[in-house]
Amino acid sequence: MEAENWKKVKEILEKTLDLEISKREDFLNSANLSPEIRAEVESLLTFETESEDLMHLSAVEFSKDFFDEDDPKNSIFGQTFGVYKVISELGYGGMGAVYLATRTDGKFNQKVALKLLKREMNTAALRRRFRQEREILASLEHPNIARLLDAGTTEDNIPYIAMEYVEGLPIDDFCSKNRLDLSQRLDLFREVCAAVDFAHRNLIVHRDLKPSNILVNEEGKPKLLDFGISKILSNEIAPVNSATVTKLGVMTPSYASPEQLQSKSVTTATDIYSLGVILYELLSGHRPFETKEDNLKEIYKAVLETDPPLPSSMVETVSREFKTATEAETVIISEKANSPGKRKPVETEANKMRRTNLPSVKLSSNSLRGDLDNIILKALRKEPERRYRSAENFSEDIKRHLKGLPVTARPNTFSYRAEKFFNRNKASVVAGMLIFLAIVGGIAATFWQARVAQAERVKAENRFNDVRTLANSFILEFSPKIENLPGSLPARELLVKRALEYLDNLSKEAGDDSELQKELAAAYEKVGDLQGNPGNPNLGDSKGAIESYEKVVAVREKLAAQNPEDLTAKVALVDIYERLGSVYVFNNDLKKRYDYYDKAINLMEQILARQPENFEYRAKFAELLRKKGLGHANDQEYKKALEFYERAREINKKLYAEKPDEPEIVEQYGYIFTSIGEAQAWDTDLENGMKNLQKALEILVPLTEKYPNNSAFQRSLMLSYIKIAEIYEDSEAYDKSTEFFTKALEASQQQINADPQNFQAKRDVAMAYKKLGQTLDWAGKSLESVEKLKIALEGFQEIVRLDPNYAEGAYDVANTRFSLGETYATIKNYQPALETFLAAQSEFKTVLEKNPLNNFARRMDAYNSTRIAFCYENLAEKTNRSQYLQKAEENYRTGLEKLYNLRNEGKLSKYDNGQISELEKQLETLKKKIG
Repeated sequence: MEAENWKKVKEILEKTLDLEISKREDFLNSANLSPEIRAEVESLLTFETESEDLMHLSAVEFSKDFFDEDDPKNSIFGQTFGVYKVISELGYGGMGAVYLATRTDGKFNQKVALKLLKREMNTAALRRRFRQEREILASLEHPNIARLLDAGTTEDNIPYIAMEYVEGLPIDDFCSKNRLDLSQRLDLFREVCAAVDFAHRNLIVHRDLKPSNILVNEEGKPKLLDFGISKILSNEIAPVNSATVTKLGVMTPSYASPEQLQSKSVTTATDIYSLGVILYELLSGHRPFETKEDNLKEIYKAVLETDPPLPSSMVETVSREFKTATEAETVIISEKANSPGKRKPVETEANKMRRTNLPSVKLSSNSLRGDLDNIILKALRKEPERRYRSAENFSEDIKRHLKGLPVTARPNTFSYRAEKFFNRNKASVVAGMLIFLAIVGGIAATFWQARVAQAERVKAENRFNDVRTLANSFILEFSPKIENLPGSLPARELLVKRALEYLDNLSKEAGDDSELQKELAAAYEKVGDLQGNPGNPNLGDSKGAIESYEKVVAVREKLAAQNPEDLTAKVALVDIYERLGSVYVFNNDLKKRYDYYDKAINLMEQILARQPENFEYRAKFAELLRKKGLGHANDQEYKKALEFYERAREINKKLYAEKPDEPEIVEQYGYIFTSIGEAQAWDTDLENGMKNLQKALEILVPLTEKYPNNSAFQRSLMLSYIKIAEIYEDSEAYDKSTEFFTKALEASQQQINADPQNFQAKRDVAMAYKKLGQTLDWAGKSLESVEKLKIALEGFQEIVRLDPNYAEGAYDVANTRFSLGETYATIKNYQPALETFLAAQSEFKTVLEKNPLNNFARRMDAYNSTRIAFCYENLAEKTNRSQYLQKAEENYRTGLEKLYNLRNEGKLSKYDNGQISELEKQLETLKKKIG
């Protein structure tokens, strides 16, 4: 269509849009239009009707052809936007275009990808979307995501974004050009999964993942591009209606999920589906439904109704030619998109390459058959809840396949469908966050209603109680369901923040309402668990946990005093005393730890005096005694520990006699023998110690065989194996020690095999490898020790990747690296030992910055400094003698100073005091060397 005719179309269309729909036909009849112009106006009006419920944008604003950009007067090449001069076009879409630009202010040379909103698309709604994209990019700081560099607005109010310019190939072209084999392709894809998972954990869904949006640079580093249509799963940035994105023509059907094609709710599962299509294509050379892509209706029907063929079955089919980007990536605009007069995309190097048959590595169908078929098809499930829960889970299954381990993907059998309900209960954490924000809004409305006129007071109070019940249900019921999910800590951190705001406001309204005070106490207790309960994955905020728990103590002490006959209130008070004691155990505050344990024990004795036969109360009392004994054992006060352990055993023995078939009681009875045996062995009574540990195994082994899926029972058995192994280790019976550490590893690995997402089991496996590595070092098998410790280190690092805020995980990484350095030092490989200790020093520093009260980290950080000194001292024998000896002296002094501080605070054991004396001697010897 000629430019003049387009002007006429635009003029008539704008006038028509101002009219009521009923009057439009008469207006067009009276306008004496040519058939061509009349047909174009009517087609655009049809599109406007389809999009009316989306952004309420007129049809004219969706067209990309109202001006001819080939006309020199409309060209922007050579124009400057901010400090960026446009060089060439990189690509375009319905709303905007991306140009290659260079920086012109002379500060430094820099190429950028400059994204501009088209002038005719410069509406308030699309400016909001442009700003949304800027906010998305600003929040995504990740090595595999193209960075936002700058943003601004032109003089005529057209927004632009300057992004990192990635010089690379689409991921499929990169794999073909570089002839990557199967494992290399899978490793590259896992990096993409890491970037997508990062976006998801920041509550952002990409929604248009495809090879052309994943460029791989010359170094082989993939970069994720184009968050222009991303969905934000948060209220922090107001989202645009998701259906709008589809209507605006920015969805690629070949990679789109069924819910996208049906304009249903989009979640992280949408990106999982697109990742599945990409992996299908990378491994088989084909897309699942590529034979249908020439027909829009057929590709819709295939994605919605047809199961994709096995990827392995596609490998042997005739290889297709790569198509141009526009041919391979059909977008939904309207059937008019293929009409004459449409501008062709700019020819790029990537497009040229995609139109040729690139050399590729022939992947065999056998290499895909089985695990990889199942993994890909799980990602391509029609139902979102049946796909992988996260990109991290997807990547983890691929990793397990590469390591030859069982994968979680299963064929589409009845047993798999039966798991659907369970998986649905672990649905998106983000959806829960949105529910919680709605609850907070309801609470605010409730407080306002409570202040209305007297006539509305009853109604307001009823609403207050309804919302209060809902909010407490969220904190006390929803939170436990997500607390063991990998990657849930950032969401739980948001939950803590919002919950504290809600609780602090609600507490002002509590007054003398005892029921409301109980709810507040239970909610503060749960918040404290999220902040710093060492028994669960937590945020490492010990100070915050103590503050929350102290609020619980204040409420429950008041309730117990008001109702001295209410034993339930007293038991609840016992529980919070025990929690506070556990926090102080972890932070090594001996006095407060014993204060709260003593309070709990004394109160429990009062309760039992009232109900001496209560089975539940006696079991709780026995566990309190065991924990108090454990505190004395940690302080090397083994005889005091045994006093409490023996009292606990007597109670457990009676409980076991009363209910020998109660599995929890059997486990508690068995494990008390583990505690007794460990304390006896440390108190040099090895014979009786081993007898009690063997007794523990006699009880726990049959229990775990009877209940193989009970992770708590399996963990008690694993810990018992570790205690026996440590005793053998201390008596230098390293073969027996290795045997039982190996059994501990097998017990924890069994839990991983049963549930690959079991967070606690992942940590137990890593810890078992660490313990095994240490004993191998002491047994003179240091090379094997290095191997096991590296596996342990990788395991702990994975835990930190899953939950970056998990403070204990960061400590485990540092502590394991310290053990690896010790092993290098054993074999006198001092250079790698020094490098390992220096890395550990940085990691301990990070742990202590987050939680300065962690005295375990303070102690190990002190010893780490002395090991650095030891390495420098030995390296001085070969080179840099004067410089290295000086560094050795500095680090010995630093380590000793840290140990002196801990000793002055009463935080060290008798063993540590002996070590200080040895280190002082080493320092004196070194000073003589220096002269």
